[in-house]
Amino acid sequence: MVSFVLVGVLLLLAGCQPVGGIDINKVMTNSANVTSSQSKQTVTVELTRDLAAALSPEEQKLLDLFGTVKLNLSDVKMQDLQTVSVKGDFEYKKGRIPFTLTTDNQQFVIQIEGAKKPIVFSNSVALHDTDEFSAELVAQLEQLQSKAVEIAPAIVSFFVTHMPNPSKISVDNATETVNGESLALKKIHVEVNGSELPQLVKGFLTGILEDEAGLKEFIGQLYDLYVPIIKTAIKESGESGEDDPMAGEVMPFLENKTLAVEFVHTFLKENLATLLASYDKSLNDLLANGGKEFLNENQTLKTDIYVDQDMMIRKQTMELSLLLPNSAASGIKNVKITSEQEQWNINKPVTADKIDTSGGVVELSDDTAGINPSRLVAALDKNSQLYKLLKEDLNITKKEIYMSMSDEFEDPALTTKPYNNEGTVMVPVRFVSEELDADVKWNAELRQVTITDPLSGNVVVLTIDSKQATVNGAAKTLEKEAVLIEGTTFVPVRFVSESLGADVKWEQETQTVIITRD
Repeated sequence: MVSFVLVGVLLLLAGCQPVGGIDINKVMTNSANVTSSQSKQTVTVELTRDLAAALSPEEQKLLDLFGTVKLNLSDVKMQDLQTVSVKGDFEYKKGRIPFTLTTDNQQFVIQIEGAKKPIVFSNSVALHDTDEFSAELVAQLEQLQSKAVEIAPAIVSFFVTHMPNPSKISVDNATETVNGESLALKKIHVEVNGSELPQLVKGFLTGILEDEAGLKEFIGQLYDLYVPIIKTAIKESGESGEDDPMAGEVMPFLENKTLAVEFVHTFLKENLATLLASYDKSLNDLLANGGKEFLNENQTLKTDIYVDQDMMIRKQTMELSLLLPNSAASGIKNVKITSEQEQWNINKPVTADKIDTSGGVVELSDDTAGINPSRLVAALDKNSQLYKLLKEDLNITKKEIYMSMSDEFEDPALTTKPYNNEGTVMVPVRFVSEELDADVKWNAELRQVTITDPLSGNVVVLTIDSKQATVNGAAKTLEKEAVLIEGTTFVPVRFVSESLGADVKWEQETQTVIITRD
């Protein structure tokens, strides 16, 4: 599996002109044709503080924690384009957090050290059934990725063909170790800095503008990829064009590929020509108005890419260094990203690892609850490194909720204000509960609200027009009964907040309830 860093570097820097006998276009096309492989990679991010900048205690804490971080992918197995497994760890100041990730076209499963069960993120297409999308449309969406991969080599070739070579690019013989094996390879060395980027971009756009046949072919490939899905969606919506003027204007282009390609080509050609005609002036204006802070020699990218005799990428190293112009505001003077990657068993049989889910999983992307910080932390062992990072270092479950009863303070998120019932502040239960990451369900027949807090595990049941409630089955008496006003359930603020592990304060001057949780 070729790293995203490598692909981005080559697309940005490598032009169509061969260098030292190496056809860069072929290297990139081969990379896009990789359907199975094994690899390993380490990505390191280093932040250098601007000592003259004043940081808040919280900013200094984060910089201390994440001043240097590493993502170590020690074993990546790509069985096919949809089936991949990754073993690795995330490293920061306080230690390492190992993980295993698997993915197929249905879902992502990740087992993190400290998680009680594997965590599942379902594929967005898999979340939709035929009640929302037809079987035909779901099938088309599921096939989109594989079809995109099929045309990827041609699309990559189109872009790389028009990219001019940077000024510093060379090829040398090299002997490197890949997965413990010593190999005779060709090393492509590339360097570029920010001051070169504008002319590289200009050359790229000029090349595209001049390649009329190539641009039309590229547009046609995108037409074949996406238009069938668009046509099916329009057909299923019932908007054939007879009743919808907009659909009526679009459908002739969707039904006629030649017409569509000509229309898009003319549009792009005219706009590219306009852009290039004013390119130099626009660039000078940009440089005169702060652009030099980014487009200068201080922003550098260096990479060594090692290819074998079959023009397949086997190894790569990269260093990206960015000098931030506004370091006084961010507190960061320099960002350096380095990457090292090796790849083997290219297009050979590879079997991705599996994560055992027989003991159950934590579903973080279902339609009912969704992802929130409390659900994530609740899925972790309290003694684990990840729990301590998220809960104690990053405080992702920390909450501060302000609810004013005064008309002088408007909160667009709060559609219904709290009110005072003879000294008891009544608050909308759904708003408060969901702000604290709890799940809320309404039983119309029983006129009951059930609140489930994933962080504490508490389950609260309230009944409309009753002072009686339960917390984890134990009876509790409210100061005032829960009431239903114009479809919104109100309950005493102290009861609902403290049941969900939060504290309540009252600010008299602004008539504001403040709910906090560490």
